[in-house]
Amino acid sequence: MATLAYLVTGDAPRAQQELSYSVLSALKSGLEGVEILLLCDAANRRPDLPVTPVDVPPRQLSDWTLTGRAPALARLHALAHLLDQTGAPVCVMATDTAFTSSPRALIERCGPGQILLQDRDGWVSTRPDWATWVDACQDSQFAITDQGAEVFDTGVIGASPAQIDIINHAINLAYKVDNSDPLDDIEQFCLSAALQANRDNIRFAADLVTRYRGYMRHVYHGRFDVMFPPGAPVNTALAQRLPAITEPPAPTLLRLKAKAYALRHGLGRGTAFGYLAYLCAFAAPTNEGRDVWANIALDMLQHSSRAPEKLQQDFKKLAPAALPEAALKPATQARWQQYWQDVLD
Repeated sequence: MATLAYLVTGDAPRAQQELSYSVLSALKSGLEGVEILLLCDAANRRPDLPVTPVDVPPRQLSDWTLTGRAPALARLHALAHLLDQTGAPVCVMATDTAFTSSPRALIERCGPGQILLQDRDGWVSTRPDWATWVDACQDSQFAITDQGAEVFDTGVIGASPAQIDIINHAINLAYKVDNSDPLDDIEQFCLSAALQANRDNIRFAADLVTRYRGYMRHVYHGRFDVMFPPGAPVNTALAQRLPAITEPPAPTLLRLKAKAYALRHGLGRGTAFGYLAYLCAFAAPTNEGRDVWANIALDMLQHSSRAPEKLQQDFKKLAPAALPEAALKPATQARWQQYWQDVLD
């Protein structure tokens, strides 16, 4: 029996929506010979989905996450635990994933000596915020001496029991670099460091599983708010009709308008895309569409080098004084308010 596993704990309504879509996409692709485990606390069990709950006691979760400072590290602990318990290959999935092929094909890539990951994700040299972690492991067997060392996307982490030592090495490295600060990317850093000497044994799952990141997460989440209302059970019989989620189209007229505005006002590429998203937000036929595009616009602005005063003029309907009239969801309005507070203070 092939084993897939997810981990969802704490107050996690968004993760539960993601889990619903991911599991339904697995059902749509075919679950023959595949068991899905859900490592969770009591509040996050899902009797409406074809998953087997595996309770994670609070003390164990605290240990797995460095007392809550490294939530993603729990997935590495879960993988090591399941490899030890099952004695067979296991794939631990991030919830923000969707299957495009049979889940069993993932397990078939976790042969002896193989580690399965979602995809490549750049290089250590592009992660300046990891510098203190790189320094902390310089006197260990996982010293990163090559700034061209690869970083890997851990949306999928699959291994056979023969690889459990690599997973444990990655876990132990987290304790070595721990400095009591929040460790958002520690799972990715530690696994990438532990795999430096095993690059030839890494396989990837990007052709079997989609992971939505960046601004596309807003597109998925906007659809999920309609598809999976909080507290409502999921009808798994509808799995075969599960829609593929793609980037919403931007009308040609708005693309031309955004391009002309960007040329006249000297907007950088990211800010120009943010302006297009802004135009799409206020042309969207539904409040859900407006909210999605407004979130995408904000993602672009967060990396913009344009002066905040000019951005307020560019994005007038989302400027601080106009936000109450923008008809955004409370969480989206709060994101914008926080953004303006940060850049204008």
